[in-house]
Amino acid sequence: MASPSQEKKVVIVGAGIFGVSTALWMYKRGGYAVTILDKATVLPAPDAASTDINKIIRSGDYADPTIAALNVDAVNEWRKPEWEGTYHESGVVMTAEAGSAGNAYVESSYKNVCDNGIPAKHFKTSNEIRSAWPAKFRGEDVVSTISNAVSAVLPSASSSSTPRLGEFHNRTAYLNPNSGWAEAGRAVSVGLRRITHEYGGVVRAGCEVRALVEEEGKDGKKVVKGVELCSGEKVMGDIVIIAAGAWTPALFAQDGMEHLPQVVATGQSVAKVQLTPEEAELYSGNPVEPNPNSQNDEVCGKNGISVPRTILTPGGEGGFIPLDMLKKLRGHLCSVYPDLGKRDFIATRLCWYLDTPDGDWLIDWHPKKENLLFATAGCGHAFKFLPNIGREIVNKIEGTLAPALENKWRFDGRHSARDAGKDSDLRGNESHERVPIKVEELATAHDLKADRFAAPQRIGTHSRESKL
Repeated sequence: MASPSQEKKVVIVGAGIFGVSTALWMYKRGGYAVTILDKATVLPAPDAASTDINKIIRSGDYADPTIAALNVDAVNEWRKPEWEGTYHESGVVMTAEAGSAGNAYVESSYKNVCDNGIPAKHFKTSNEIRSAWPAKFRGEDVVSTISNAVSAVLPSASSSSTPRLGEFHNRTAYLNPNSGWAEAGRAVSVGLRRITHEYGGVVRAGCEVRALVEEEGKDGKKVVKGVELCSGEKVMGDIVIIAAGAWTPALFAQDGMEHLPQVVATGQSVAKVQLTPEEAELYSGNPVEPNPNSQNDEVCGKNGISVPRTILTPGGEGGFIPLDMLKKLRGHLCSVYPDLGKRDFIATRLCWYLDTPDGDWLIDWHPKKENLLFATAGCGHAFKFLPNIGREIVNKIEGTLAPALENKWRFDGRHSARDAGKDSDLRGNESHERVPIKVEELATAHDLKADRFAAPQRIGTHSRESKL
């Protein structure tokens, strides 16, 4: 074990998935002393992508065999006591429209799941897909049978009833019983507590970074010695790790920093329905289909850099999402759970991610700055790897990262576009087009009402994770 004087001092910018996991694995390996800095005044950050009620956890459900194997390993880590039961293995149904690009993904993913020894069930018909849900949702339990009999005699008795489960026509799917979901916000809290209480690491909230502390080095490279906060304080370290998620482009838009064309901040729309305790019990066994005064944000507004609009943004406190996306979410809810589709949404939010052009993470040293490592660009699916992605980041630092992952997560020379049906796009965007948020096109509280839109909306042709 290294003595305190021999430990490498590490400054991590960002207390989200990459930052927390990296700190945990550094302390597991030994030889590091970690300070995590986050701009949020409360941690976990209320507007972070990872601060949510739940997130889907897939086990091997990827088209890329390398990531699929890493994903299976992540689930094995999720099951360990140190995560305090935040992971729930309910199963996941991966489904796509027959003949779509997403269907190719489902087939490749299914193969990788089976190759990892997981007993997945492949479905090709509507009835087979519906069999992944309990009988009470398919209308095959005793109560449903009696209800149907009554309806046959008294047709008016069925007029107010709505099926609990959609029909899944023209879709293919499979059920992975080893996948599930995790209590997202609580899991991050568990990780942060382990860093400070178990390992003695330092986690500081309300510390927004505005610049790097640098010295002139050899061959024209700058040597990073630490970071400077908006308060003027300098926090020094042997290694600086940028794990700031969707706020990374804003940070690197500052004077003296280098813009990052490799990444862009994007928002994914989320809507919530409130269940009664009885409904929560009923659905529980189913498979699961900023700082308002930020100096960085002000600079980005002038330079055209994408900056997250969250509940902490002045004017964004309601968390409203684009109206078009709200319509699509309503349509998707109606198609999977028709009875819940008749319920009001109680809240919406934009879940902000950092994307790369090809959809793979960015875990690499800055090519022009020594001691500066990027561990970011979760592309909408990094949370699943909270228990093990930090291990791979430490491997990168120590020079032991597998070549396949080195190539996939490199800073330069990546693919410039996403391939339809591949792991690079799992979020159902039909055109892969990113469009700016227009305040005048956001939904309002009135639009959350269930009767606001009469006709269901299609939500894309890509693969879909059904979740509750």
